[in-house]
Amino acid sequence: MESLKLKEKLGYGVGDLGSTLIFATVTTFLMYFYTDIFGLSAAAVGSIFFVARMIDAVSDPLMGAIADRTISRWGKFRPYLLFGAVPLGILAVLTFTTPDLSDSGKLIYAYITYILLMICYTVVNIPYSALPVMMSSDSKVRTQLTSFRMFCGFFAMLLVSGSTLPLVRLLGGDNEQQGFQLTIAIFAALAILFFFVTFHSTKERVKSVGHQSSIKQDLKVVSQNRAWWVLLIVGVLCFSFTMMPFAVGMYYFRYNVGQTDMATVFFVSGNIGMLLGVVITAVLSKSLCKKKMMICAQLLASLLIINLYWLDTANIMLICGLFFLVMIAQGVSVPIMWSMVADAADYCEWKQGKRVIGLTTSSVTFSHKFGMGISGVITGAILSHYGYQAGAVQSANTLHGILIMMSLLPALGFLASALVLILYPINKTICEQMQQELQHLRSISN
Repeated sequence: MESLKLKEKLGYGVGDLGSTLIFATVTTFLMYFYTDIFGLSAAAVGSIFFVARMIDAVSDPLMGAIADRTISRWGKFRPYLLFGAVPLGILAVLTFTTPDLSDSGKLIYAYITYILLMICYTVVNIPYSALPVMMSSDSKVRTQLTSFRMFCGFFAMLLVSGSTLPLVRLLGGDNEQQGFQLTIAIFAALAILFFFVTFHSTKERVKSVGHQSSIKQDLKVVSQNRAWWVLLIVGVLCFSFTMMPFAVGMYYFRYNVGQTDMATVFFVSGNIGMLLGVVITAVLSKSLCKKKMMICAQLLASLLIINLYWLDTANIMLICGLFFLVMIAQGVSVPIMWSMVADAADYCEWKQGKRVIGLTTSSVTFSHKFGMGISGVITGAILSHYGYQAGAVQSANTLHGILIMMSLLPALGFLASALVLILYPINKTICEQMQQELQHLRSISN
């Protein structure tokens, strides 16, 4: 097995610390910010998220194809960390800024800033996600890199979930608009720094093959890859349903539980669980089949999260404890899923003789963001259907709708993901055979 220094593994991982400081703030707090602070309706917010995902349908594969064709003195993927970090940070601050505009002006402003933020996130995050394939040709090393990435990412989620609301109060006082703006400004500045660290501490050492085929041909090649299709569907399911408790948690604790501050405890407990899950993955993935591990983790999460539907909202510690266990299972799944993306790119090369790294990665990343868009539409539609009124006392019907999004829908998502993963064609034996044959072919080409 190839060996990378701890410094480089950690250097790669902190890139996701930066990425997640922005991404987790968006996924956890932006919908609440838009409806209860910015002043948009839940249905309008759902529409914004969905339109942005439709744009991602073009921008994500396009960015992957551009990255595949990039040749520079910094490598294929690293330049985008260097030049995309600052614009991403600025757009994050603008997205959480409330301008003094009319209702229609605010809606247009939200569309523009959020869509630009997601495009810039694509420019930075897709090359970053594809980088391990160029750092090492060894699947186990890439799993380790992914584990470092996920550990840093989940630490960032822990930081966001534990510090956002206290920072909003500290920096904004009674002015939540100012509090959110200054909080995201701090996160954005840190994110820029971490992206620069990743750029300077990583190296692309796997030989970059020239790219003569067209984007259309690449799409045809990738679309014939069954591993890619499975990961695409699982990505949509994951971010449509299984991450919904993070998006809906603010509503649940403000209205169902009646203690908004306890949302911080809930989010922190979940993220600590994720961190523990990543540590477990780093240990077990060395000897166990990644496919089997992920299926078991998804089934366990489904069996656990559904119990939230019946728990009394007075049992806050039990609710947080249950979510902690659910997120351990999710913490096992996420690094494995990203490692599977790299394996799927190799699978494509192994079966079809085409190395299409960026497009494979960008397509799966798009599935995550598309899932977020679907989640936003579903959340907005359910809140509107059940009569949600921002800042008001909610009806029993509305509270039930929020509860469904916290329990039954995530359970369904976890179960569906496990069933789809049965179709994933790369088990431990096939992965080892694939890596041996590819390594031989690459040594011949060198």
